[in-house]
Formats: sequence, C-alpha cells, structure tokens
Amino acid sequence: MTLAVDGVSVSFGTMLALHGVTLSAEPGERLAVIGPNGAGKTTLLDAIGGLVRPSAGRITLGGIALSGLAPEAVARHGVARTFQSARLFRHLTLSANIRCGRRLDAAPWLELAGLAARRRELALALTPGEARRLELARALAGNPRLLLLDEPCGGLSAGETLAMAALIERATAPGRIVVLVEHKLGVVRRLCERAVVLHLGETIFDGPSRSLPADPRVVAAYLGRARSA
Repeated sequence: MTLAVDGVSVSFGTMLALHGVTLSAEPGERLAVIGPNGAGKTTLLDAIGGLVRPSAGRITLGGIALSGLAPEAVARHGVARTFQSARLFRHLTLSANIRCGRRLDAAPWLELAGLAARRRELALALTPGEARRLELARALAGNPRLLLLDEPCGGLSAGETLAMAALIERATAPGRIVVLVEHKLGVVRRLCERAVVLHLGETIFDGPSRSLPADPRVVAAYLGRARSA
C-alpha cells in the first residue's frame, strides 16, 4: 500500500505552488516533509487529501488514484488529516468530537490522547496542545491507512511538544503511513528516519533525516534561516 506522488504540480492562477514533486512512502513509515515558509508543504498535503486539484502529475495510494478526487472520496480510501490549527467542534464534548456521528466507542481514543478523564468537557476548554491531541485522536478513530499531519507541534510548549511526539509514535501502526509536516527539527529527527525537503515548490532533498544538517542545499534553503526551529 505505497503512497506515490509522481510529478505533481499545483498552480494558483499564475503562481506555481508545487512543481513536479515526486515522493513515496511505505506502510509503517513516518515521512517528514520540511522546508521554509512558502515551500509548498501544506499544498502537498492538500493535494494528497483532495483539497486542491493537481494541475499535473498523479497521486496514488495502494495503486488507487487519489488525485482529482473530492476530500470525502479521498477519506473513504483511508486518508485522514489534521491541520495547522485544530479543527474541532468546540461546543461539543470531547467524546462527541471523536464520534462525529459514527457509532464507535470514543473512550479508547481519548485514553490514547491522555484526555479520557475530560471526555464530558466541551472542546473549547482545551489548551492548544490538548486540542491538537484530540484532533489527532479523532483522525485515528477512523483507522486510516494514511495519516497526514500538518505542523502538529507548531506553537506548542516543550512539554506539549513531547506529549504530541509520543502520541504520534503510538499512532504509527504496522500498515499505516504517516506524512508529517513539521518545522521543529528535533521532532523530525525523533520521529522520522527519512525526510523530504521542499523549497519554492520543488524537492531539493529526499533521504535520511540524520543527513539534513550536512546537505548544502538544505542548509542554504532552510537550516541557515531556521536553526532555532
């Protein structure tokens, strides 16, 4: 069940947000996608998840074409997504957010996220880190084959970042692919053996995460500007 992104380009009017991006990921793999602001990282997730339509190229999951499908159709093929800002039903309880109309037991997923004791509280009472964990738990409740995470640790404190990283580790099932967009390089090195670096919509690196600091293209495009990330 390989995720394959083959020569994908995305245009917004005259602006080319992605240009011929190619990558792949295998079941059980956590793949990091990093790069400076405006590199095309979120656009890549949007293209995989069906929120934007590629102008060229092809995206498949297990040989099934995803490119061009609506988000709900992509979801039916086993793709789940979190966003840079958690998208929750803030006036519903944590349990109701997990269920989202589905007939399932929310308790195991809230336990996984460390939120079981607060299951009857409204989501608006959560801190940013807790909201991110709830959104991830909701994504996992659908048992996705592919999990897309857009900056899950962005804006979180050191303690919240550790809690989120631990949850992402627990979220990686043997047959599940995780694609992680993240600016915090410590999180990338902890979670992902492999990383893809985007710059100006193009792939400039695809290889071991441990090699990132030694690659001159990465240093010039990203690390030299974001060593504190």
